[in-house]
Amino acid sequence: MRAFTSILFKQAISPQAASSYSQVESNSFDYIFTDPPFGENIMYSELNFIWESWLKVRTNNLKEAIKNQTQNKGIQEYQQLMLECFREYFRILKPGRWMTVEFSNTSAAVWNGIQTAIQQAGFVIANVSTLDKQQGSFKAVTTTIAVKQDLVISCYKPSKEFVQRFISGNIETTVWDFVASHLAYLPLQITNKSKTTSVIERSPKILYDRLISFT
Repeated sequence: MRAFTSILFKQAISPQAASSYSQVESNSFDYIFTDPPFGENIMYSELNFIWESWLKVRTNNLKEAIKNQTQNKGIQEYQQLMLECFREYFRILKPGRWMTVEFSNTSAAVWNGIQTAIQQAGFVIANVSTLDKQQGSFKAVTTTIAVKQDLVISCYKPSKEFVQRFISGNIETTVWDFVASHLAYLPLQITNKSKTTSVIERSPKILYDRLISFT
């Protein structure tokens, strides 16, 4: 079992192994939403054991994106498997379009691993927000350490022209080019009824962090 996603493909939802979309053309998707495995929160392939024994089949968990001591997969292995998935997403997504990653984990190492994999794949993270699902899971309700909310990572694939300019330009030019390009993806402000809130992602500190991550 690999990391899975659901994508809109010729007006049909198609769940597939996210690390291999070889039948899909590059730069062909307008949007991707993915809800990847949450590190070591759920032992996916092991939970299949009972009915797989009855069906006389076994999950090939070689490429299962998970942190699992039994499978000899630590945080580095998990991050590498997720990087393979995000690289495929990057390949099939059109330049300038968005990917949403819904993620939940209390481990800082796993959280950092996911963000690092997204950025190493070539995406630029524009926003990280919380999603309150209102109805908690059994684990969230019965334990005090479980995550009550999911995090939603919004990121985009920069254009090929921008990447080429960034690589070939001088430092001062590329820095301001990145800032101008990134700001174009961000809203000027957030309006909720009569209240207006500034966009924290437009602050100098966050812009600097995004620039350093991209370089």
